[in-house]
Amino acid sequence: MKHYILYIAAGMMALACTKSAIDPLSADYPKPTTYSLTQFSAGERTKDESGKFHFPLSITSSAGDQLNLVLVADTYYIPAITFSGGTSANVKAGNYLADESSFAPAGEGAKALNTEGTLSVTKTEDHYTVSGYLWNVEGKAFRVEASFDAVYEPEKEAQRLDLLVDAKSLESSVLVYIGSGEIAVGADLAGNPFFTGDGKVLMMELSSPDGKLYPGTYTVGVEAKAGDFWTYEYAPGMLFTGGSGTNWFDVKASGYDVTNLKSGVITVSKTGSTYDIEYKDEASEIWVAYTGSIEALDYEVIEYVELSKVVEVTPGEGTITVRLASEGIEATYNETMYAWSYSGTGNYVTLEIYSADGKLAAGSYKACSIPGMVGAGEFGTGFQYNYEYAPGMYWPLDMGSVWFALDGAETKTYITDGMVSVSYEGDVCTITLESSVANAKFVGKL
Repeated sequence: MKHYILYIAAGMMALACTKSAIDPLSADYPKPTTYSLTQFSAGERTKDESGKFHFPLSITSSAGDQLNLVLVADTYYIPAITFSGGTSANVKAGNYLADESSFAPAGEGAKALNTEGTLSVTKTEDHYTVSGYLWNVEGKAFRVEASFDAVYEPEKEAQRLDLLVDAKSLESSVLVYIGSGEIAVGADLAGNPFFTGDGKVLMMELSSPDGKLYPGTYTVGVEAKAGDFWTYEYAPGMLFTGGSGTNWFDVKASGYDVTNLKSGVITVSKTGSTYDIEYKDEASEIWVAYTGSIEALDYEVIEYVELSKVVEVTPGEGTITVRLASEGIEATYNETMYAWSYSGTGNYVTLEIYSADGKLAAGSYKACSIPGMVGAGEFGTGFQYNYEYAPGMYWPLDMGSVWFALDGAETKTYITDGMVSVSYEGDVCTITLESSVANAKFVGKL
């Protein structure tokens, strides 16, 4: 029996209804009032689940006119672009949110804006100018001109450590060394580790009953009890019977500086064989994170479905779609149906993965939080989209990442959690899926 996955290419016609241009020389329409706004205050910048920044602004004139705006951008600062109208129901970068914005001329009540206006923003260092035509919800047009200074600091994020330097089991704890840069680990005469190269290293010693690394939250301690990370002064030449404690190394060609970590929190989570480790400490202002496998300390062995066939690799807008199948599956493209047909026995999968340039980059990709909105470092979760091909008539389409099993009948499951990992050795690509739906691996050329 053959099973089809159907893809419909649909052309769409956009119909726009626009007002007549406002011409100051025309007798038909009065010239909109222009408001010069110079007094500025900013609300707290926020970041939504899709990673977009929201900038609430309040700009007033000396006469008491007040414009309240919420601008949306992909950057941590307000970019020099032209903002168009949008709503909080469908947030896009480059919008002002009309339903969250308003204007109140002096002595009048505030009225929300509609989406028909535009605002042009220019930026010179931290100085902004804003100008454009806007309409309120009653259809009244006005022009605003504003000038102000605003400083936006980059959002603080964990420093990514992409290097597993070393990991080992001890009697009642585990040692994990993660870092960045070019790092090599050795041991002094007393058996204590030292590092050479150029980069950073976080050395962690975490309590463990059996020398395995378990998910959980670890806080400072010196006892062999669950939830402790161990700390004591690190000094080369001294032998510590429990290990080497928890320390931060700044490694240079001339040696290294060491900070003994006596506070903060270490968080360990795990999806499949992929660990997420984060250390955050306000006292030392160290905030670092690592994502990757740690085979030496893993407490379970994962069995993977082997995917050996590449069905299709298709670049898209901001994503790349990879379709893979196991050995017992045959895939054929039906040009009449615009679909792939599958036969045989085994599994096949569709993976939608973030891509900035249409290529599949090495890295670890988490499940996106909002179906259909795939950001950097994410893969698209599976969902059904009902395409309206005629008024009141819909065709269900599988979107995002989907796992299939075929053995006479087809079983379909949307992938909504887990991790997709991509690595390369030469031109050989390894793609690993680890989720509650399935664990699968592909090794080969794309």
